[in-house]
Amino acid sequence: MADSGALETVNEDDDKEMRIILVGDECIYNDELKEAVKSFDAEVFESATGLEHIHGASEYDTVFVLSQFQGDVYRKLYKAGARLVGPPVIITCAKNHEPIPNSARPQYCFSMAGLIVCFTGFKDREALSHLVDLVHHMSGSVRKDIKCNVTHLVANCTGGYKYNFAVGVGIPIMGIAWVENVWGERNNTDVRADSEQMQYRVPTFYQCCLSFIGFPREEQDHMEELTEQNGGMIAAPGDPNCSHLVVEDQSMKELPSDLCLPKHVIRAEWFWASVQMAACAAEDIYPLKKAEEPLAKIFSPCSGMSGTRSRKRKRFKDNLAQLASDGELDSPNYSKRCSSELANTLSPNSFLDASNTPDKSDVKDPSEVKVSPRFQVVKEFLQTEKNYVNILFTILNTFKAQIEKQDQYNGPILAAQDVKLIFGKIPPIYDVHCKIRDELVDMVDHWKDDHPVGDVITRNSEELVKAYPPFVNFFEDTKERIIKCDKTNQRFHAFLKVCLTKPECGRQTLAELIIRPVQRLPSIMLLLNDIMKHTNKSNRDHTKLEKAINVLKEVMTNINEDKRKTEGQVVMFDIMNDIDNCPATLLSSHRSFVTRIDVIELTESLCGRGVPLSMFLFSDSIEVCKRRTRVLNAKSPAAAHKTPQKGYKHIEMISLPCVKRVLNIVESEECQGAFGLICKNSLEMKEKLYAFMLDGEEPSAKLNFITTVSKTLANMICRTDYEILIAMVRGEELHLNTSELGYNTLSKAVRFGKRVSRAFSFSKTPRRLKKAVSQVFSPFVKENSANNLETPRALRGKRLASSIDLTMLSPMESMNSRYDDSDTISLGAYSLKDPQDL
Repeated sequence: MADSGALETVNEDDDKEMRIILVGDECIYNDELKEAVKSFDAEVFESATGLEHIHGASEYDTVFVLSQFQGDVYRKLYKAGARLVGPPVIITCAKNHEPIPNSARPQYCFSMAGLIVCFTGFKDREALSHLVDLVHHMSGSVRKDIKCNVTHLVANCTGGYKYNFAVGVGIPIMGIAWVENVWGERNNTDVRADSEQMQYRVPTFYQCCLSFIGFPREEQDHMEELTEQNGGMIAAPGDPNCSHLVVEDQSMKELPSDLCLPKHVIRAEWFWASVQMAACAAEDIYPLKKAEEPLAKIFSPCSGMSGTRSRKRKRFKDNLAQLASDGELDSPNYSKRCSSELANTLSPNSFLDASNTPDKSDVKDPSEVKVSPRFQVVKEFLQTEKNYVNILFTILNTFKAQIEKQDQYNGPILAAQDVKLIFGKIPPIYDVHCKIRDELVDMVDHWKDDHPVGDVITRNSEELVKAYPPFVNFFEDTKERIIKCDKTNQRFHAFLKVCLTKPECGRQTLAELIIRPVQRLPSIMLLLNDIMKHTNKSNRDHTKLEKAINVLKEVMTNINEDKRKTEGQVVMFDIMNDIDNCPATLLSSHRSFVTRIDVIELTESLCGRGVPLSMFLFSDSIEVCKRRTRVLNAKSPAAAHKTPQKGYKHIEMISLPCVKRVLNIVESEECQGAFGLICKNSLEMKEKLYAFMLDGEEPSAKLNFITTVSKTLANMICRTDYEILIAMVRGEELHLNTSELGYNTLSKAVRFGKRVSRAFSFSKTPRRLKKAVSQVFSPFVKENSANNLETPRALRGKRLASSIDLTMLSPMESMNSRYDDSDTISLGAYSLKDPQDL
């Protein structure tokens, strides 16, 4: 099977006159081929067999073109030593203006040009010889031994030296179908064997029969399903056809003595490592370990050991203290650190020493016995900081670094954008906490009771402010991306399962570990408070601890504020994507989303009476959209040849400074859940009324929305008296009636697709409405009677002094505020706020 070279070129015929012989009807009547041969300076002949040109072939540079590399004609020409090529070779060379290659072997096409192939697992020499010939016909090369220069391994098995070597260096392992299918497309000059090859790779558990033991039923069903998806077979434990017995080594320490064991008995980690690589992992790396000696037996003293009862009790206390101090309970690694590491963590003179000779460990320095409570909490702070840094290191080293590896079989596990979203914000957090840890280590090693622990946080506060917001702001997106990749990416799912078995992960998932940065700052706050409780006020660190706590509160406040702003910006993108014909100016770095409400229009100012609308309140404007009751989504059968519709259609964007008054329409039998806006455009200088009623909202939503709009407008125009912007009016004064539409339901006109009667239309503003609008428009009015509103001359042109803190009137805070009737100065049944009483 040895190959003498990829393309052995013979240069002796370079000076000879070229002749091209088209053999067979398929070549003679191939128009594309006949057009291609015109590109060569050669005499062209047509022949049924081409055998008549064999005797004079040595005098010319003769090329025989055959459409079939099989049959009697092909064998006779091949035995005669003729130079044989397929039509694709002539067509490709003509297209690329290249000479016809002078190969020692028949060459049909260039589908495998430049590829070096090795074979393994084939017992049938005839079948292997046929595959080797196909590779040669497609301009590929074949090697008997696998080396790093081999580009593809064609395997008929899993395992073995060649298979494991290919997995180790990342050589694609292909199935027989790869060669056969590429050969089937040999006449397509655009086909390359090394493109779109994933579908022809050898399945992970090809020709493997797996049995599982010790797993929970649900987990075993999942593993059996993955086995079949990856080309494997399932058998019961003890089945003679079983090739691999996969054991849950965490729960099952010993196998049944009467169980018939297959050739390979491996841990569950082998299974998940194979799925992760999409190749069968080497079994000798994951053997089932023997049960370790129980920890109690290691701790038990030797039988010949003697001593008094008090001495034993003392050693017992020392053992407990040693275990408590070295256990690192907060670390995820603790549960996995077993007796193999115990000898390194414990003192060499601990209870493991079986001698009866007293040593210095039995006599303790009195200065070391008593440790101040303050120092104890500082040591706890240091220990938790070490644990936290170790967790971050595990995330970056065990997860991120392994996922990004380029040299692993089948390439990186996740796409670069997924890796960046999940892990990209963690390195700055890791760096700043490494500094905090190192400072605490130095402080504890050279401890004095007046060491300023608070300075450690204060010095690193700026870096904490920079590092945490990017992570916290997008933590929900990070968590969702992990869940999505876990469900959709089989290799990533298997990788997470493999990581669960690693000691540094402590049987915790990536999602459980990556939430730690969100929890860390509140944890530090508790520790600092605890340290301050054990610090005398005369200690210089007491003031520094107070400062550190305040700094940490400020850091968390900044993080929360930044998160709120980021969420508002993200919501704006979602809103814009849901609105058809949405103006591009909606997106602005100075604009933030406040709240949304569903309404039905009561006037003809926007779309018409009874039309369902949605109002999106932003910090400086109101986006009014028409709600589509029937949306054609992408999954609908009717959407196959249509563009999917969005849920909203843009109607109008109202600038908040144009809103001159927010109308709270009094509840009555004829008018319920109604409110309005009086707007005046600076260009038109004309008042316009927009009136709405709630649609499917709670009754309290009206007052909440009115108050929120008023507070947002007050912030926009730099006023503190937002109540003055709210006016209470009767519905009949504005000729508004909601009884025909049905409170809190869609109108009949919308449900049945009919237009509302023209009797309820307001194409022209009634006289009474004009009067009401002009009176309500004034910022300061006073009631003289229950039904009459007029402007007091004494208050015209005056401004109110600021009396309310603007931070209390934040648009975001107003989303959850509720309208309080006690703030309204009653001027009869329907009144405005009286500024004199504010």
